[in-house]
Amino acid sequence: MSPSASRPIIPLAPSTAAASRRSPPGASRRSGSASSATSRLLPCLLLPLAVLLASPPTARAQHYAQNPPPEALREQRVSQHREGGTRCYDDAGRPQRCIPTFENAAFKAEVEATNTCGMDGPTEYCVQTGIGGGGWGGGWSGSPVGRKTCEFCDARTPAYAHPASQLTDFNNNDNQTWWQSETMYEDIQYPSQVNLTLKLGKAFDITYVRLWFYSPRPESFAIYKRTSENSEWEPYQFYSATCRDTYGLPDTNYARRGEETRALCTSEYSDISPLTGGNVAFSTLEGRPSAYNFDTSPELQEWVTATDIKITLDRLNTFGDEVFEDALVLRSYFYAISDFAVGARCKCNGHASECVNSTGVNGESRRVCRCEHNTAGPDCNECLSFYNDAPWARASAADAHECRPCNCNGFSNRCYFDKSLYERTGHGGHCLDCTGFRDGANCERCRDNYYQRADGYCVACNCDPTGSRSLQCNREGKCQCKPGVTGEKCDRCEVNHYDFGDRGCKPCGCVEAGCISNQPRCDPYSGSCQCKDHVEGKRCDSCKPGFFNLDLENRFGCTPCFCYGHSSNCQSAAGYSQVVIESVFTRGLEHWTAEDYSGRSTKLQYNGVTQTVGVSSSGREPVYFLAPERYLGDKRASYNRDLSFKLRIGETGPSPTVRDVILEGEGLSVTQTIFGQGNKLPSVKSQEFVFRLHEHQDYGWQPKLTAQDFMSVLSNLTAIKIRGSYTPEGVGFLDDVRLETARRGAAGKQATWIETCNCSLGYVGQFCESCAPGYRHEPANGGPFARCVPCNCNGHAEICEAETGRCICQDHTMGDNCEQCARGYYGNALQGTAFDCKLCPCPNRGPCIQMPSETVVCLECPKGYGGPKCNLCSDGYYGDPTGSFGPVRACQPCDCNTNVDPNAVGNCNKTTGECLKCIYHTGGKLCDQCLPGYYGDALALPKNDCKECQCYSVGTEEADNGPLICDQLSGQCQCKPHVKGTNCDQCEPGYYNIRSGEGCQPCNCDTVGSLNHTCDIVTGQCMCREGVTGQRCDDCEPYHYGFSSEGCLPCECDTIGSIGFQCDTFGQCPCKENVEGRRCDYCKENTQNRQRGCIDCPPCYDLVQSAANEHRAKLAELKKLLLDIENNPTVIEDATFEERLNGVQQLVNDLWDDAKRGSKSGDKSLSERLEELSKQLDEVMEMLTEAEKERENVLINTEQGERNASLADEAIERLREALKNARDLVETEGMEALSKAKERSDKFGQQNREMSEIAREARLKVMELEDNVKEIQEIAEGALKASTEAIELARNTFNQQKNISDELGVLSDELDAAADKLNATKALAENVNRRAGEVNQEALNIYRDVYSLSVPEIDLQEIKYDAEIVAKNASQIKTDVNYVRELQKVLIGRLEDAGNTGKELLAQADMQQQIADELLADVDAAKGKAEKAILRGDDTLEEAERTYKTLQEFDNEVQESREKAEKSLQMFGEIDRLINEAKNKTGEAERALFGAVNNAQAARDTAQEAQKKFAEQASEEADLIRKDSEETKKNAERVRDGADELAAEVALTGEKLKKLEDQAKENEELTSEAKEKVGQAKSHASEAAKKVEKALGEVQDILRELSGLPDLDEEELNNLEVRLAAAEEEFAKANLDKRMEELRANKLQQSQHLKDYQEEVARLRAEVMNIEDIKKALPPGCWKRLKLEP
Repeated sequence: MSPSASRPIIPLAPSTAAASRRSPPGASRRSGSASSATSRLLPCLLLPLAVLLASPPTARAQHYAQNPPPEALREQRVSQHREGGTRCYDDAGRPQRCIPTFENAAFKAEVEATNTCGMDGPTEYCVQTGIGGGGWGGGWSGSPVGRKTCEFCDARTPAYAHPASQLTDFNNNDNQTWWQSETMYEDIQYPSQVNLTLKLGKAFDITYVRLWFYSPRPESFAIYKRTSENSEWEPYQFYSATCRDTYGLPDTNYARRGEETRALCTSEYSDISPLTGGNVAFSTLEGRPSAYNFDTSPELQEWVTATDIKITLDRLNTFGDEVFEDALVLRSYFYAISDFAVGARCKCNGHASECVNSTGVNGESRRVCRCEHNTAGPDCNECLSFYNDAPWARASAADAHECRPCNCNGFSNRCYFDKSLYERTGHGGHCLDCTGFRDGANCERCRDNYYQRADGYCVACNCDPTGSRSLQCNREGKCQCKPGVTGEKCDRCEVNHYDFGDRGCKPCGCVEAGCISNQPRCDPYSGSCQCKDHVEGKRCDSCKPGFFNLDLENRFGCTPCFCYGHSSNCQSAAGYSQVVIESVFTRGLEHWTAEDYSGRSTKLQYNGVTQTVGVSSSGREPVYFLAPERYLGDKRASYNRDLSFKLRIGETGPSPTVRDVILEGEGLSVTQTIFGQGNKLPSVKSQEFVFRLHEHQDYGWQPKLTAQDFMSVLSNLTAIKIRGSYTPEGVGFLDDVRLETARRGAAGKQATWIETCNCSLGYVGQFCESCAPGYRHEPANGGPFARCVPCNCNGHAEICEAETGRCICQDHTMGDNCEQCARGYYGNALQGTAFDCKLCPCPNRGPCIQMPSETVVCLECPKGYGGPKCNLCSDGYYGDPTGSFGPVRACQPCDCNTNVDPNAVGNCNKTTGECLKCIYHTGGKLCDQCLPGYYGDALALPKNDCKECQCYSVGTEEADNGPLICDQLSGQCQCKPHVKGTNCDQCEPGYYNIRSGEGCQPCNCDTVGSLNHTCDIVTGQCMCREGVTGQRCDDCEPYHYGFSSEGCLPCECDTIGSIGFQCDTFGQCPCKENVEGRRCDYCKENTQNRQRGCIDCPPCYDLVQSAANEHRAKLAELKKLLLDIENNPTVIEDATFEERLNGVQQLVNDLWDDAKRGSKSGDKSLSERLEELSKQLDEVMEMLTEAEKERENVLINTEQGERNASLADEAIERLREALKNARDLVETEGMEALSKAKERSDKFGQQNREMSEIAREARLKVMELEDNVKEIQEIAEGALKASTEAIELARNTFNQQKNISDELGVLSDELDAAADKLNATKALAENVNRRAGEVNQEALNIYRDVYSLSVPEIDLQEIKYDAEIVAKNASQIKTDVNYVRELQKVLIGRLEDAGNTGKELLAQADMQQQIADELLADVDAAKGKAEKAILRGDDTLEEAERTYKTLQEFDNEVQESREKAEKSLQMFGEIDRLINEAKNKTGEAERALFGAVNNAQAARDTAQEAQKKFAEQASEEADLIRKDSEETKKNAERVRDGADELAAEVALTGEKLKKLEDQAKENEELTSEAKEKVGQAKSHASEAAKKVEKALGEVQDILRELSGLPDLDEEELNNLEVRLAAAEEEFAKANLDKRMEELRANKLQQSQHLKDYQEEVARLRAEVMNIEDIKKALPPGCWKRLKLEP
């Protein structure tokens, strides 16, 4: 073992070991960021392992002693005064992370080996020191090479012993020690393994593990670690040359992110070399991606932690010679390790700077951390007992995580960490054993059943256990009483409660609205309440039979049912709100009038100053104020409401009577004296008078009426009279008249005194004011008070009109009592069966009569029908009414498109409708086509538009034995091949001979010899070029040659030198002997006198001939020489040659100038002229291209126009079909739906006023449907007219487009001709170019010839001849160019004209397309209107069906809603049962706690305290939940009231709907409202029940655990206290008080909004009415101006 253990060892850097070994001694490695968290976490972690591992142990110790690394020096400079690790507090006393010193944790530590040599006696082993023997050696034994040195291992002899203790002892190179296993000879080889276990005795943060092998390193071995003495071994690292085969792992040095705590396997240290001294270094963080984030990686922090290290040696490294089983060889293979080092620090989690030895209670000494930061534990892994205010955590560079002391306010010195408390408050210290009767996490409150006085002391509550819900009181010492209990200590019953006991005082439950004077009082023994007159029940909670609406404001409790005397069972109606009808006379009389006692009208005066109305009496008779119309009518809603007004008289001494206030209605009247009901006598001062409209004797109305009669008066109030004068000739002034009432749908507080009756058999309606279906009023028109009797309808109706008794007949009957058959039926309706009336066998259900012979004759045949049963079609109509020829088809007018004689008979077939007598040259089944051989529009107006086709018979295709056929619309004949024209009277361009009868024949003009591809239309002769002949222009004329695109050239043979005048194809004339030349116009050499036949020259000219031949030979040589010079030029310095060359050049230039002058082209050369011509030709080509594009666009637009016309025809046809279908739908399904609507309206429409309204609406719908039908017909007619116009316009468009097509055809021909001319121009230009090339070549030849000849030898005649030829050619070129130019101008003009024409045609096509699109849009609009009308008819039918279905389902829904509401309200009983169960379980908990007193005295006291503290608290919380549940129930009822008020607001919008829709909407709202209230009640009840169940479950679990504990200790009770606190928090989370307060606030806010809204509406209405009145009352002159607005 190295002595370096006595010194601080620098930790291993998180880099590869290989890199460490490659680093030179003394080299340092560091991370890329000097300020990283990892460098702060491990300041010495970046020192390379090479310094530590590349040298023997003693060398390493000496190296560190003499050359400390830079990191160590820096650490020493930072903390020079410390002895070990870093400080735990800085100079300012702030906590900081601290770590112990780095050390060799394995030094002198215990190592256990599973195999050691010499344990059972001396064991021989051999060391091979060379290569010759195939063994191993390291050179340390000094043995010669190739020899084996064998020695003995004996554990009994220290000098020969190699125990495991020598792995961690002190050794050096002078005295090496090592541990050694047995050899392979003793079977030490795979799969047998040898284990070395190092026990560190404490948890360390491992940096590296190093093994120094004395033997060769194993082929496979592994390192394991564990974090505690009893934990499982975890693999740390594997080494093997066969990783995958041996350990099932890949060979790798790096771990992937996310798998950083996975052991790796490497083959790096598995080589047999070196044979000794091999080093193996394992770095715990090497190859781990998060090593530089070590401070934030809990996985790696756990990864480096170990208390034990185990080395498993699995397979020896051999040379393979063990297979020979030589004993010496087998003894040479064994394991031997000289040093086992572990670089690590004590694991103190950053809370200690050193580890010290500590002796335990058993005397065993072990190392522990000297903890700071208020921490404790072997690894500083927990906080001190009173430092638990924050959770323990490992210290980091950013936060030392010092444990904070608990805050117990001086009442405790013990606490524990409460995680939930820390998450809520940021302080987790939960105090224990609070003194001074205190409790809570910080001893901040008094113990249960105690309260804190003003002086800060906690004293007992002393609550009465019988009347208190719990023994805990509030901060004033007042106890929480059980229901119905009151008093500071809860020792007596509250008012309106009785039976004081364990469950408190039972509430009497008196309903305030039902008790006398609204004062809930009950018998103290029985609990019976004192009820109002019309209220009954023990709790005064229900109305007596015949009464409804238990109301707090009602003196009598309930309101009697009116129901027009037909029912005594009713309840409050929804949707009514309280309103006030008032008159304040701020702007005028407001329609009030006056009359005297005799009923004579009296003038009413208005006083604008006092804003009152006044009357005056002219005698002794009193004068009355008469209320306007808005105070009259059905005012049953004012029953038991107040009528108030302010009255002032002008004299003293009033004389009241019993008729001071009069109410008249329904033939009755009631009167009241002015001082009745406690009012004062009128005086000269304005006083308010209030009268309650009720029949009770205390209210003094005369005569005394029953409630039924009194409400009858109010049901049809005809007059309200208020006496105005109380003395003879007295005066009176009225002001501020108010009548309280209710109105449906108004904004305001709900009016609950409006009834809805449960009617008996035969009656329906809200007030049973109508008769049910099948009943009628008796007597007829007797009004709502008349009784309802069954209808008398002879068995043909179930219902009749409620007022008149008129039956809603069925079975096809009619009459008041269904005594007649309905129209369209016949028979005896009095028999009383459903088949009394039979359907008339007439179309459209027409009327008929039954003759005595029982023959049925139709009386009104529809138009188009005839015969006794209207089963035949009239003349001019067709169909099959009886289905004799197939399906039944109605008779309909024959559609011959007015192309028949209207006075004729038999114009069409009566069965098929086919037209038989078409005129105006028309034909077809509908006379809608022109006859064959005619064309035009058979439907056009005026008629006779079909005209005979003008087809040319020779060019037109013949029909089979018929006339020549042309297109029906355009008159275009069907032409034969290559024939064109509307009448087929022209041949297409390039064709002729139309008279052949088989179409036109092709011209087949030769493209070279003809000017174009056309020919004479009769003879077929093509238009030939100059000198060309033949019908197809395919041959030259006689005496011409050179057939080409230029025509043929004349031979021009010389008459003297030619044998004949016809030349060959090359233009060579046949020459006579000794004559030559193309034209045979000159003699051969050395001949003369062409006139004489070119005779031979004299012999002397033979010398000239010879000289000429020689000259030609020289020219050939010169030509060859020039060619050579051209190919291989050489520089010749010859001045004479230059001069001669310049002379020749000048001569050539002169010749060229002559040629230019001969061409008369000015300064421009021939090539320049040709270039200009080429450019002009290019421009012509571009224009032709544009013309071709225009032509294509015109063709495309023409095709589009044709398609648009086709689409227009198709759209018109579809529109006709749609209109026809719409008409059929209206006539069939529409009439059927109308009939059903009538039947359903007749059946259900007379049930009440609403159903009558439905009937009227249905009739209106029918009328609207009929109007829609008429509108559809008008639209159809308009659409038909528009369609006709569209067809005409489309036809015109088609004709115009056809003309455009013809013009485009002509234009195409012209373009073809232009193309031909262009081709000719191109050919001419090419010829000119070719000729120019020839001239150029000739000029070059001349140049060469001139150059080759000497000046004296120039042949001037030849040059002159050549110049003439050039001049001639130039003249010809000029002529050709002029011709091309003129032709170009003509072509450009034609192209421009064609382009303009194409643009005009395109514009016309666009215009026609736009017109067609507009017509199509009109057609689509007409179609949309038709479809809309059909949809409106369908909507009418669906609306009627929905109305019927709604009325059927309404009653069922109401009943279901009532049942659900009652069932939901029963859930409140379940809450009471749960509370009782909670109290029972509390009692069981008490008994369980009392059963634990048999334990020790301290445990018994603690249990009793727990019982008092927790069980009673649970009971208290259960009672609190019960009270909250009751409050929730009341809150639900209040929410229901608020919802009713909101429903009134919703009903305000219903005034705009029809009565039936109002009724249906109200029913729907009632149902949804009931469901909502039931859901709210159920939700609140369920929520409360869940809270109770959860709390009781917690209490039950706590008590069950308490009862099951044999020994109660403080820690368990503390845990129970925590759980009870959690249960207490659950109760607090319910926050029922806050929710109740929120609901109350919302209710008040909503009520205030409704009140403000009501007041604002009333004010606005009053302002409007007053403005109207003041407008009428103001005089024209406005003599006194009043300020109308403040």
